[in-house]
Order: sequence, then C-alpha cells, then structure tokens
Amino acid sequence: MSEHSVHRARWDRLTTDELYGIVRLRNRVFALEQRVTAEDFDGRDRDPDTEHWWFGTDADPVGYLRLLRPGAAEVHPADSAGPSWVIGRVATDPDHRGNGIADGLVAAVLAEHGHEPIVLHAQEYVAGLYERHGFVRFGAPYVEAGIRHVGMYRP
Repeated sequence: MSEHSVHRARWDRLTTDELYGIVRLRNRVFALEQRVTAEDFDGRDRDPDTEHWWFGTDADPVGYLRLLRPGAAEVHPADSAGPSWVIGRVATDPDHRGNGIADGLVAAVLAEHGHEPIVLHAQEYVAGLYERHGFVRFGAPYVEAGIRHVGMYRP
C-alpha cells in the first residue's frame, strides 16, 4: 500500500518492514529529538494484546502510538474504574507535525476502544490534543525522562 492511512497490528502480525518503520520513527522522536535515555523497548511491544497503530504507508509511518493493557499498578484517578487500555509511545515525525496525524490516530483508537476506560501519560505541552478527545487530567504534573508529563483519563 502506498497511500497514507491508519494501520493497526499486533506483534505477531507486523511485517519486518512495518516493524523497522515503527522502530525508526520511535528512535527518531524519542532518542534523537527528545534525548530520552530510558529504554524505549520495554518488552511490552510483544505482549499478545498490545496493538500498534500507525499512520503512513505500510513500511513508512509518520505517526505512531501503541495501545497496551495496563499493569497491575497502573496509575489512574482514585475515584474511577481501572483502565482497560493505556495509550503510549505517541510519536509524529517532525516533518509531518501540525497535520492532525496524532489526532487521527487517537480518534481511530477511540472509534475501536472508546467504550472502555483509557489512561495515558501525556507530555504536558500536548495535553490539549487528548482533552479534545474527552481525556481529563488527574494528579499533579511530574517529570519523566526530563519532560513534564500529566496523567490523563477517559472513562
């Protein structure tokens, strides 16, 4: 497929070209641009329920996020049900920002899973993106990997 569109796959369905494109984009954004030194590949990519979502061509993503099942200690608002999903590793190629790519990926995830509670930990400067999709902030902002984050929840 050469046309840009939203794609989704679990680990065992990713082709090597798709995986290479995802790894390359995550490396470009998190390691090279944001200088995050924490390990990006935490083993959760391979969990059977993890969904990889990207926008672009099959092997050339320009936007990405992963959708995970929460760990036992996943932080969420105390007065809310535990989340069914966690959105993470949201990345957009710097050359394609401002075109609604992350917005489209979040909308696609919510079209599929929006009836279930979802949590995410947003870089604070992009929290408005998630607020437009019904996420609300919870807890105090915190610093992770040298970047201010805020917890966000959507029932």
